[in-house]
Amino acid sequence: MRGRIRIKDLEPITATRAKVVFGDVLHQTSVDGKRFVVNRQGKPVSVILSYREYCELIEEISRVRKR
Repeated sequence: MRGRIRIKDLEPITATRAKVVFGDVLHQTSVDGKRFVVNRQGKPVSVILSYREYCELIEEISRVRKR
């Protein structure tokens, strides 16, 4: 994993734009490793990242909880 995810590491995208270019967003997350924060009415509502990175985050959370 590339380390902790920080808000500043997430590329903002509006919900409307994400809907229009969803295939491209999927490609950018899975191939290019980009991360997005989806905003609706100017407020963050979702984060899009690769499945691999999501699994790594879940694994890290599990390790931390076991300490």
